[in-house]
Amino acid sequence: MLHAIVAATALALTGPQVGAPAPDFHLTTLEGRTVSLAGYRGKTLVINTWATWCPPCREETPDLISSAKRLVARGDVAFLGIDSTEEAPIVRAFVASKQLPYPQAIDGDKTFEKAYDIRAFPTTYVIDGAGVVRARYVGNISPQILAGFVDDARAGRDGVLATAAQKKADAFLDPAKFAFTGDATAVRATVKKALAAIDDAENVDGDTDYLRIVAQENTLRDAAAAALAPLAETPQDRGLVARLQGDAAAAREEWPAALAAYARGLDAAPDDVDSLAGYAEALHETGNEGRAADTYGKLVLLDPSVDNFVSLGVTDGDAKRYNDGAVAFAQAIGRARAAVIAKPSDAKAIRKLAWAYLYEGRLFIKAGATSRARAAFAQTAAWAAKLPKKDTRYAMYLEEAQEATVALDTAQPQGKTALSLAPWTGPDLPGSVSSTYKYRLVVAGTPGKSVALAASGLPKRWVASFCSDRECAPFRTTVALPASGVKVIEFQVIPQSAAATAPTVRVDGDGASASVRVAASR
Repeated sequence: MLHAIVAATALALTGPQVGAPAPDFHLTTLEGRTVSLAGYRGKTLVINTWATWCPPCREETPDLISSAKRLVARGDVAFLGIDSTEEAPIVRAFVASKQLPYPQAIDGDKTFEKAYDIRAFPTTYVIDGAGVVRARYVGNISPQILAGFVDDARAGRDGVLATAAQKKADAFLDPAKFAFTGDATAVRATVKKALAAIDDAENVDGDTDYLRIVAQENTLRDAAAAALAPLAETPQDRGLVARLQGDAAAAREEWPAALAAYARGLDAAPDDVDSLAGYAEALHETGNEGRAADTYGKLVLLDPSVDNFVSLGVTDGDAKRYNDGAVAFAQAIGRARAAVIAKPSDAKAIRKLAWAYLYEGRLFIKAGATSRARAAFAQTAAWAAKLPKKDTRYAMYLEEAQEATVALDTAQPQGKTALSLAPWTGPDLPGSVSSTYKYRLVVAGTPGKSVALAASGLPKRWVASFCSDRECAPFRTTVALPASGVKVIEFQVIPQSAAATAPTVRVDGDGASASVRVAASR
């Protein structure tokens, strides 16, 4: 049954097909080198499209790093990362922080994104040495699945995902389970059953083929809409038909058709929040940011959630309505703060507040209000630091806040140095012990420049250690900035005596400074 499903759904997918030639591309890496598909002929090429703001992208990064180191060692495998939504400074900050071992390119004009039909991030393509697509995977890809796809490509065969999770999703969406027959009541019940199955399939835990699932879901949506349309007599039924048609068109990225369908749905049911949200997304995708913002404005009146106010603020920013966006974020942050005040130890509420501040900072960057952006990112880091270290968003929000600040720093006038300190995330630093305080120190400035760094504010007998390039130096060190202009240093504070109060440890270098307040005891 698996291969029958693959064959049936492949025709519904747009963009490069598995088993077909990959589109050519020409991109420039962060180092200024031009790369193209032809340049990788004879090698199996793994292309990972990603973004620093994408949680699954950040989650899969350690696996991609280890996979790249292992697979590239074979000699006939290459990796290439592509960012289609961000500019070089923020990408450089992330690459320096994570020490990605393979080239990264910026798809500034989105020609790659269009040619390769990038619908979501991350998306990974595996292309064989002859330039044929052998795998196309949307979502966080595991090392095991990636290694299997690479083996398939090296052997000149297509990769097919056949995990237990995928089989479970296939079973939920099996069209044979849904007979859209009978009177309006019976069809309506089957439609609701199909919508529930779509929700179930999207919530399956494990590795699944996103594109195949989307195609299967659309098979159900199309059948449901076709069966209910001639029987729809109430505004609710007509609105449901239109929403099904809009959701199906949106999944196919047929945005004009989606717009028309959602508009019909809102004519029938003006207060349907799902249709409003779909309509706003379709307006955004067709470049009508002003109307998209207006639609989100209607949505927040019906559902004044933090998420909807953030969506309104982001869309206001896209529409260059920066003042309106700031008002929307003030509403989002106010509601998120109220939730934290009501439940101070609720990690979910803290995550939501840190997230709202993060997106507020991005709005201020668009508006050119860099000081307000820095303040928002500082709030992101402060609230993220209150999360348990095992929380899924603890590391991500701390890192994103620092990377965004570093990106602002690298855009400074030539010759000016900037420093940034944030709690260390990820595996423990080499040689560290549980009693030390660990931070990521980022130095940004002119490539090639030597920067002398010194720590101060330490209580008596406390030690500060700068670790860089496999060497550690106590209290002070000098580093040379690489071609990217961004240097990541492992900074540790080692307490060797009790402190009456929490000291503020400071790092100075080349006229710049950064400080952090260290807890007095553990």
